[in-house]
Amino acid sequence: MTGLAERVFSTATQETAEQEARIIRLPTAAGQDLAAEPTGRATARVNMLGGFQLLVNGELVQVSLTGQRLLAVVACRPGPAVRSQVAHVLWPDTTSVRAHANLRTAVYRLERSCPGMLEATSSYLRLAPGITVDLDQTRELATRILATAGPLDPELVKDALEANLYDDLLPEWDEDWLCEHQSRYRQLRLSCLETLSQRLAESGHHGAAVHAALAAVHADSLRDSAHETLIRACLTQGNRHEAQTYFASYQRIFRTELGVEPAATIGQLLRTG
Repeated sequence: MTGLAERVFSTATQETAEQEARIIRLPTAAGQDLAAEPTGRATARVNMLGGFQLLVNGELVQVSLTGQRLLAVVACRPGPAVRSQVAHVLWPDTTSVRAHANLRTAVYRLERSCPGMLEATSSYLRLAPGITVDLDQTRELATRILATAGPLDPELVKDALEANLYDDLLPEWDEDWLCEHQSRYRQLRLSCLETLSQRLAESGHHGAAVHAALAAVHADSLRDSAHETLIRACLTQGNRHEAQTYFASYQRIFRTELGVEPAATIGQLLRTG
């Protein structure tokens, strides 16, 4: 980079940082959060299960791809995100100076197009207070289900039946930084669906139990525990024919895809169930 280009780049970067500093506001003393509108408090929600959505007051808001990536990186982290880490994650193939400049520009443009989504300091980024994230809510619900021994209480059953436990985290995105988050959430989701199916069957919600088990099988057709959960749910419901049908499908999948016989313990269920 020539001396003139460096000076131009430095000046542009400084101007963007100054613009960002003027635009990103902390909550006011009146209690309005960053997503508040002049006429009242706005509600914002970031959805990432099944695909990215930003909803403000229930209305879908268009966000640039860079803005989506920025919000997703911050939303996937349990606490404030370190700016240097966010810059490196989003622009891994550029210099640190350029990555930080890109981040400042992305924050500024997001604030211009979708005001009040982020709180920003010189070191950290986080979603503004009051913004809900479907990933956080579903993870919390899954943890509650997995921690519950025995039948689920009615309120938890209601929450589970209304929750989106059927979509993966940003399944269409192919980003290196996202892979670990996707894998971890997927395992949590599948374990939750299997446990949920068992708990629903114990509570007498047999149809919902089969539905949850089917979701686990459709998510991973080579997962033995998912097939076992589905067959158990059908047997508990009293539908031996359906259980036999699903077992035959399980055998066919494993023989075709893996060239192996399925677990003998699952076939044993049909003989003793």
